[in-house]
Amino acid sequence: MTPFEKKLLTLRQQLIGARYYNALTALDFAMAYHTGTRKDGVTPEFQHQVEIALYALTLADVKYREEVIATIMLHDVREDYSITDYEIAHLFDSNEFTLRVNQAVENMTKEWRGIKKDEAQLFEAMAIDPIASIAKGCDRIHNLGSMVGVFKIEKQKAYLEEVDRLFIPMLKTARKKFAYQHNAYMNILHMMRSQCDLIRAIHEAT
Repeated sequence: MTPFEKKLLTLRQQLIGARYYNALTALDFAMAYHTGTRKDGVTPEFQHQVEIALYALTLADVKYREEVIATIMLHDVREDYSITDYEIAHLFDSNEFTLRVNQAVENMTKEWRGIKKDEAQLFEAMAIDPIASIAKGCDRIHNLGSMVGVFKIEKQKAYLEEVDRLFIPMLKTARKKFAYQHNAYMNILHMMRSQCDLIRAIHEAT
């Protein structure tokens, strides 16, 4: 069994144990599209979603935990594979769950079928979404942790700059608006800042 297969099995077991059957449906749907490899040419593409979800499951005080996991599974399918809201809406058997996940996925989608959203408006929308704000923070943590040795230095620095300019303000706004998720946002902010400090130290040493 490969490391990816072990992580996928662990995630499935956790979702089954929590009775997160809608999240499992989202997992199977997304995995059918994410069949390639990541930019390193080796790591399975869907390992990104699996590792983000495993981290998100450790966060304390997340109100819509299953919706966050489903959103993490689906957050790239609109942008990368032109999946519609209609297709996502027909995955789940709960109208409220569907509405929350569909909105969160939409709020995380920066481009769809060639149409790009305004950057400021994109992050403003995520800042007032209790699901997208958590999922996007977890997504960026994983991107930071997997980009060294894969992305060129210039792109790494651009990612670091985005953290300071866009991600941290978004997370702070969401933390104030959704105080019941305070601990989750604090965890994400700490992880994000720690990764940025480490990457900058690597840059300075090379």
